[in-house]
Amino acid sequence: MDSTITLWQFLLQLLLEPKNDHLICWTSNDGEFKLLKAEDVAKLWGFRKNKPNMNYDKLSRALRYYYDK
Repeated sequence: MDSTITLWQFLLQLLLEPKNDHLICWTSNDGEFKLLKAEDVAKLWGFRKNKPNMNYDKLSRALRYYYDK
């Protein structure tokens, strides 16, 4: 598993995989999405990055760097 993946790449992978529709979904055609199960997405991100203490608070702080980009 690639631990060098960036957060935006990880989220895009989740969004493009239909089996993840219960976790994350597109809300518009301009790149906006919604985390339906934010804690579950955070846990998956932590697993991917080998950070078992990952939670939504930490994930949301990382997401701030992508606002308005």
